[in-house]
Amino acid sequence: MKSNTNGMYELEKCKGIEIDTANGSTSMVTHIGNYKGKVQCADWTENVIIMKNVKVVPRLVKKLFSLSTVMRNDWDLLTETTDNTQKSIENKKE
Repeated sequence: MKSNTNGMYELEKCKGIEIDTANGSTSMVTHIGNYKGKVQCADWTENVIIMKNVKVVPRLVKKLFSLSTVMRNDWDLLTETTDNTQKSIENKKE
């Protein structure tokens, strides 16, 4: 989810779709579309990725990224460790 439509394409306007937030409030989704972005790999190269069905929620302060959705689509997610070892997102299909 993101707060605006910048960089998005194949947008559809939405009415009546709400999301629940961590503080218990709800926010309205105004659009759903695709977003083209970059991800940095463990070897410091960048790959272009396309995220589909991204929701636009104008009240969001930060972008939200669904780990469960990514993992259902055969991506392997790793994080930065406490000793600052860099890890990244890699596609299991490749």
